[in-house]
Amino acid sequence: MTGIALYAPAPPRPALVASPGRVVLDGTTKALVHVAAPRGHQVIDVSLAPYALDLRGRPRLGGGAHAPRWVSARPLHLRVGPAGAVVTLAAAPPRGAVPGDRPFALVLTTRGVRGKSVAVRLRIGVLVIAHVRGKVVRRLVIGPVVARSGRLVELTIRNTGNAVERLARGRLVLTLLRRGRVVVRLHPPPRELLPRSRAVIVTRLPRSLHGPATVRVSLGSFVHRYPLRL
Repeated sequence: MTGIALYAPAPPRPALVASPGRVVLDGTTKALVHVAAPRGHQVIDVSLAPYALDLRGRPRLGGGAHAPRWVSARPLHLRVGPAGAVVTLAAAPPRGAVPGDRPFALVLTTRGVRGKSVAVRLRIGVLVIAHVRGKVVRRLVIGPVVARSGRLVELTIRNTGNAVERLARGRLVLTLLRRGRVVVRLHPPPRELLPRSRAVIVTRLPRSLHGPATVRVSLGSFVHRYPLRL
């Protein structure tokens, strides 16, 4: 019997890549974003667009504040191939600009190829945070906590400050208590909260529980208990 060797096909190379995937412009400064097209040459349109996160933390273009007028991206059009090219971001906050973080996106869009019946355009975004130096206000509003379907626990957090807040793994802990005893500790995945935004942190209990309980939310020095009915 002849053996047949099976090989999984290699994943396709991305048509457009940008590095880094996150840029911070601190005060008056410049930053470079390297753009490449591994599959062949592409003509790229460059623009700035609003950036937001939905309640579950998924990024989307639009719906947020526009990029500040004192931030620019050059060139607006470029031709890139496997070797890549560079887009330059420049920030120059005017005197009197309100301190804080301003998130937006650097958007890179390929042009459709002429002569093809179906023109396929690819668009990718790079998160950019323009930071104006001054007083940083960090203020998170925690709660409420709601139980869904007996196994899901939802915690709402609002960022009412002027800085992007990053909740690294382990910084936020939800402890489920019943009759004063610890049932389980939940460690939600990392999340990012943009200024003046709201997020819903969803965690799943290891098993279905019913009846009254208490959730203790710990976030840095903040510790508070919330009654819950599962």
